Amino acid sequence: MNNEQYLSKRRWRLLMRTALILLIAAAVGFTIYQVVRDKQNIDVGDQAPDFALKTLDGKEVKLSDFRGQGVLLNFWGSWCDPCKEEMPYINEVYEKHLKNVKILAVNIQESPVVVRGFFERYGLKFTTVLDRDGAVTRAYHIGPIPTTFLIDKNGRIVKKITGGMDSPEAVEKNLKLVQP
Repeated sequence: MNNEQYLSKRRWRLLMRTALILLIAAAVGFTIYQVVRDKQNIDVGDQAPDFALKTLDGKEVKLSDFRGQGVLLNFWGSWCDPCKEEMPYINEVYEKHLKNVKILAVNIQESPVVVRGFFERYGLKFTTVLDRDGAVTRAYHIGPIPTTFLIDKNGRIVKKITGGMDSPEAVEKNLKLVQP
């Protein structure tokens, strides 16, 4: 083996070692990121992050406005099939006028025209707010939708539901968990 081949082989090994070290460092960094991110998730017992968003008619609504009442906080999108199935169930329970509970739906980054059309198509009457920039969705670490948080009168999360509720009875049962 001549000197040039020897140097070429050494460079190749050095390049491979460097690539392997970078790959391991990236894997470790990603693992640390996941652990830190998971620690920031919103869990049962945590205080629900407050927010202020606008309704379809431009009125500002704050989560803290409902302190003293139970809240069903539902994150949804008009393109989400489980949301389309769940929303009429939520509306049916809303129309029963359960005492001291509020239903608040947070639409994820859709235009008011789309949201209004969805609400009209399904005949929905409860309050929806528009998270146009996704800030509230990020604050609650929303992954799949629908995701629902049940919040007690003190602003604490009692239950988190990922996926749709499959009947009006399921919605009512969950709302009763936060009914003062």
